[in-house]
Amino acid sequence: MMALLRSRKTMYLLVGLVVVGLVVSGAIGLFQSFNTNPVGVPENQGPQGQGQPGGQGQEQEPPPEVGALGTPPSGFTYVDQDEAHCAQNVCFRLILVAGEDGEELDMDSDEAIGTVYEHLLANGWRQELPPEAESADDIELTDSVLTDGDTLVADSSAPGGDALPILMLGNAGTPAY
Repeated sequence: MMALLRSRKTMYLLVGLVVVGLVVSGAIGLFQSFNTNPVGVPENQGPQGQGQPGGQGQEQEPPPEVGALGTPPSGFTYVDQDEAHCAQNVCFRLILVAGEDGEELDMDSDEAIGTVYEHLLANGWRQELPPEAESADDIELTDSVLTDGDTLVADSSAPGGDALPILMLGNAGTPAY
């Protein structure tokens, strides 16, 4: 067995297999990248930026930065997840709500999001209601979307009290519901 591993033919064969494997995996990655859209180009646009019939022909706007939320409530901080997510011509950013030094909060996610929402409402934001709600009393505050006219904020936490409190930040030009 050791003689076989010391053979030049075996080494050339192993190196050849490794090189072929690297080339094939690189080609697969390249072809997969052709099938994904960059952040700034909606799926329904061609190479010249011409929309298909029924499309707006507009480019996606990048989501607002975490600074659009202003200063967090006392004892809280906003932690940007440093990544824009785009789907179906809508881009958003996920923001983690944490304690002052970035540590985990001592409250459940609904309570933390409720505190942030109340802080935003006190600073001029307003509540957007879904079409089926007749008034703000028909819906829980944390189940609604807030806006300042330019930015939308929605609770994106997983259901349950143990979940991390996460806000979804997007542009107000996109539909809220």
